[in-house]
Amino acid sequence: MSEKTEEQIEKWLRKLQRESWQLELLVSAFTIFLLLAAQQNLEEFIISLDYEYYGPVGILIFFLVLIRASIIALTVFLVLHLLLRGFWIGTIGLRSVQSTIDFERLNYSQYFKEKLKKKVIGLDRLVILLDELCSVLFSLSFLIIFTIISFGLYFLFLVSIGVILDLIFDVIGIEAEGVSTIFPIFLVLVILLTGVVYLIDYFTLGFFKKYRRISKVYYPIYKFYSFITLSFISRSIYYSLISKYSKKRIRILLTSFLLFVILTSTFSFDQQIFYPDEVTEDVLQTNYYDDQRDESEYVEKVSLESRFITGDFVSLFIRYNPSANERIQSNCSDFKPLKNDGINSSLKFEFDNGLSIGSENIEDEDKKMLLQCLTEYYEVSINDSVCEHLKYHFYEHPSKNQKGILTVLSTDQFRRGENVILVKTNYIDSDDSVFVSKDYAHIPVWISKE
Repeated sequence: MSEKTEEQIEKWLRKLQRESWQLELLVSAFTIFLLLAAQQNLEEFIISLDYEYYGPVGILIFFLVLIRASIIALTVFLVLHLLLRGFWIGTIGLRSVQSTIDFERLNYSQYFKEKLKKKVIGLDRLVILLDELCSVLFSLSFLIIFTIISFGLYFLFLVSIGVILDLIFDVIGIEAEGVSTIFPIFLVLVILLTGVVYLIDYFTLGFFKKYRRISKVYYPIYKFYSFITLSFISRSIYYSLISKYSKKRIRILLTSFLLFVILTSTFSFDQQIFYPDEVTEDVLQTNYYDDQRDESEYVEKVSLESRFITGDFVSLFIRYNPSANERIQSNCSDFKPLKNDGINSSLKFEFDNGLSIGSENIEDEDKKMLLQCLTEYYEVSINDSVCEHLKYHFYEHPSKNQKGILTVLSTDQFRRGENVILVKTNYIDSDDSVFVSKDYAHIPVWISKE
C-alpha cells in the first residue's frame, strides 16, 4: 500500500473539514440521547452507593459526582451546538434564496442605512462565523469535560495516597506518631502545592512555561500531573485553542464559566420563607411510610407501613447504616464479627505454625450476637415511654432490598389519635468513653381504635 503524499493528505483533511458538520450533527444528537439515559442511571448508582457504603467509597462517590457534572455540562454544550448548527443550516438555506442584504429596498433613512451596513454582517460572513463557532464549541465541550475529570482524578490520587499510606503503616505496625504522621502530612502538602501550581499554569494558559528557569523546574511537575490527570488526552485541543484565539478572551470565557458554576450552585430562588429548610419534629417525612414513599426511593432511616394504623400491630423497620459500625461495635467490645469492614475474602490465612491457607466459614458466626449488637444500638419509645423486650429480626426491606432489622409493635401501647414513635441511638463514645444517646428518627403515627 503506497504512502499518501502531503498534498493528498492535505486534500483529504480539507474535504473532511468541509463535511465535518454532518458528523458533528450525528454525534451531537446521538450523544445527547445517550447522556440523558446515562445521567439517570448514574444518579441511581450514586444514591445506591451512598446508602449502602461509606468511608473510602466516598472517594468513588466524589469522582462519580464529578462525572455526573461532566455529563450535565456536556449535554448543555451539545444541545447548544445542535441549536447553532441548526441556525447555520437555516442561514445556508436562506443564502441560496438571497445571498446579500438589499438595504436600498428597505426605504430607511440614509443615516440608519449607514449604521446597519456597519453593524449587520452579511450572510456569507455569518455562515463562516457560525461554522467556526460550532466547530470550536464542539471541541471546547469535550475539553471542559476532560478538565472536570482531570480535576477529579487529581483528588482521587491525593486521597488514595493517604489511604495507601495508612494501610502500609497498619501492616508494618507503626503507631500514629512520629514518622507515621509527619511523612504523610509532608507528602500531602507537596502534592497539594504542586497540584495548585499545575492548576494555576493550566488556567493562566501557561504562566510558568513562559520563563526559562521556572519552566525547567516546572516541566517535571507538568509531566507528572499530565499522566496522573490524563490531561495528555486533551492536550492537542487545549494548545490548538489557546494558540488560535486571544488568551485574554479565553481567560474571560473560563472565568465567566467558573463564576456561572459557582453562582448557580450557591444561589437559589425561594419565596416559601415560612417553611423550614431543615427537617424538624413538625415536618412529616413521606420517606418514613411505605405507602407514601416513591418506589424509586431508598429508606433513609426507618419505615412503617403507613401513618394511619387500623390493625392490632405495626411493623417498624430500621435500616442498617454501615457508617455506624464503629459505634455499634462500642456496645459490643467483647464480640467481633468474622467479616471485615470493607474487602473480604473466602480464604483464611494463618501464620501460627507456618503459612496455612483455608476457607473462612462465615456460617459459623454467632447470629444472635450480631442481632444483639445491632439492636442494642437502637432504643424505641412510644409517646416518651421506652419499649422494653422488643423482639427483632434481620430483614431485607422490599424497597431496594435494603438490609436492616424489623420489630413489631402492638397498638395496645398507643392511644387513639396521634402518637409519636421515637428511635434513638445509644453508644459509647470512643474518644471520651462516655455514654451518648441521640434522637435518630421522629415518626408521627395515627391510630384508629374502635
